[in-house]
Amino acid sequence: MKSIKGQGAAACPNCGENFDAEFWSLVRGDADAELKDSLLGGELNLISCPACGAFFYHDRNIIYFDPPNELLAFVSPGGDKKDFEAVKAKMKRDFKTLKENLASMNISYEPFYLAGLEELKAMLDYEAAAAAQSEVIAALSAQLGFKLAALRRAGARVSGYPFYLPVDGGAYTREGLIKAAQAVLKQNPALNMLETFIKDMQAGKELPPRI
Repeated sequence: MKSIKGQGAAACPNCGENFDAEFWSLVRGDADAELKDSLLGGELNLISCPACGAFFYHDRNIIYFDPPNELLAFVSPGGDKKDFEAVKAKMKRDFKTLKENLASMNISYEPFYLAGLEELKAMLDYEAAAAAQSEVIAALSAQLGFKLAALRRAGARVSGYPFYLPVDGGAYTREGLIKAAQAVLKQNPALNMLETFIKDMQAGKELPPRI
């Protein structure tokens, strides 16, 4: 499934001109780097009025989809939280339709429902931070002789964990994970996602699902 561009009516908030405009309704974050950069830069679906030249955002919901990272988000670009529950209800219906149409992709994780592009940008910033911490954990684990366990991204993201965990002795056990994680954290105390994982494991939470 590729990124999808559509066409629809737009009304200029500056002069009231009505015209047809192109807009992106689905962005594949894993396949379209330029579109992703445009989104992060606040330029996605920014259109210009042909009558007065004013710039404004095309008011359409956007789906952000990154299957390899198990990330799916439905975004209301206006960011108006007043009526967001009604908007969210429609998004949930849209997700049900999307899931049925993409049955072969086996979407087994829940999407995020976001009120505004700023929330999506914040999520993607978090994603970049998680990926960076995960790479540091992988490098330190190799130095310390630990193997790595790759976690299901959707579960790790919701729990605030890194995408990789060091494993002591190769066994995916609570004790071994805590021991290895503590050793890695000692090397770099700034790995706050690994610290969150250790605290949760010591509190008795279930082991996160791995790939």
